Amino acid sequence: MTSACFRRTGVPVDTRDLARAYEELLAAVEAFTAARGIAEADRTTADWLLVHIALTDGMLARAARALMAGERARVDNDACMSREAIAAAIASSTHAERVATVRHGAAQLLELVGRMPWDMALSDVAVRLVDRGGREVFAGELKWVDVITVRTHDHLPGHVRALRQFVANLG
Repeated sequence: MTSACFRRTGVPVDTRDLARAYEELLAAVEAFTAARGIAEADRTTADWLLVHIALTDGMLARAARALMAGERARVDNDACMSREAIAAAIASSTHAERVATVRHGAAQLLELVGRMPWDMALSDVAVRLVDRGGREVFAGELKWVDVITVRTHDHLPGHVRALRQFVANLG
C-alpha cells in the first residue's frame, strides 16, 4: 500500500484526501440529520455509526500521539465495535452531541496526522481488528500511513454510503 513517493523525510503527511473524506462524511451526516421520516432502524444504525466513528477517531488519535512521542503505537478496534460501549454512549448523548463529537474527533485526528512527518508515518503499528460480532478479522503489523489510507479510502466512504442510503430510502 505504501508508495516510494511517501518517503520524504521531515515533510508533513498530506491530509487533503483524509480531510475530503471527513467533509463527505459530515455532509452525509448533515443530510441525514435534516431528513424527516427516516426509519427507526436506520436511525438506530446511524447512531451506532456515529459513535463507532467517534470511538475509532479517538483510538487513532491515541495511536498518532504514541507515534509522535516515539512510543509503540497500537490500533485495536475492539472497544470501537463494542455493543455495550456504543449503547452506553448512545444512551448518554443526543444526536447533536454525537455529531459534534464526530466533528471534533475528525478535526483532532486531521491536526495530529497533519503534523506527523512522512518518515514517522512509515512506522509499524500493531493492528488488531474485530468485526461487529467481536470476531478477530485481522491481527498484524501495518504502516501508520496504511492505517490512515484505509480510513480515508475504505472505512469513512463506507459509512458515507450507508448514511446516504438511509436518506435515499425516503424517496
